[in-house]
Amino acid sequence: MKIEAIIVTVVVLIHHIIAFVHGGVHTELTIPMALWQTSFINIVIVLIPLTGAVLLWTRHRQLGLYGVIVGMVGALLFGIVHHYMLVSPDHISHLPAAAAHIHAKFEWTAGAIVMLEGVVAALAAYFLGRGARDKT
Repeated sequence: MKIEAIIVTVVVLIHHIIAFVHGGVHTELTIPMALWQTSFINIVIVLIPLTGAVLLWTRHRQLGLYGVIVGMVGALLFGIVHHYMLVSPDHISHLPAAAAHIHAKFEWTAGAIVMLEGVVAALAAYFLGRGARDKT
């Protein structure tokens, strides 16, 4: 359905815009990312949900919803672990020294992307389930 594609695509794009801002704050704070983290971010957090959103507009709607779910759940787990659980320069309570407004931007964007990841994964799962019910 088109409304599903519109809703999920818009939320994925909003997520990616805020994640882009968050990445910029990483640069401002000079928080290093290992190669595996950068690869995970680029593939799982960026590429898979965007590909899923594109597929929502094709006859591969179901595959697109699965892609969005996998990417957003992966992103959600990555964000929770790195921003809230592991003690590192990427943890919201252990950020490198910087102005308060930069810390605030990091904290705000980290929280916003985690929230959006949960919302878009839940929406995609709901639409996937609703599509399966409509076929029966």
